[in-house]
Amino acid sequence: MKLSLFNNELISAVSIYSVLNYLESISISKALLIFPFVSHKETLDFLKNKRTKIRSLEEFIIKRPHFFSNFNERYYSFLTLSINSLILLSELTFIFIDDSKLFLNSNIKINISKNEFGDRAFDVFKAAPKLARILNDKDENLYLQLRVEL
Repeated sequence: MKLSLFNNELISAVSIYSVLNYLESISISKALLIFPFVSHKETLDFLKNKRTKIRSLEEFIIKRPHFFSNFNERYYSFLTLSINSLILLSELTFIFIDDSKLFLNSNIKINISKNEFGDRAFDVFKAAPKLARILNDKDENLYLQLRVEL
């Protein structure tokens, strides 16, 4: 998978930040799963759709198995990018990392709008609540269901 300016640390950071807005905290291992989801156009389109109802990753995989055929490849292609995004968010103090968990800095609020961040970031922001719900499972279960080879 070729990386380009379309997939960069800023859009990955916006993705992680957007999902974290809907969770009290998230493990680093879960945060590394976020960009492989939203970097896949069909997955992002499905998650941002208001009519889409997804309660779990298992249900999502059953409804759209072809979305996950190359998830392991996407995961490893974007691993460095995701880690760099976590470092960027931490250095800018948008998040805090403590005991392998990420927490939002409650003193900083970012309003992700289409005008300020663009269409793609806004699409990610719209998909974030559903992705947060999907990630609300044990890390081990998520990696197993997504067939990420460790």
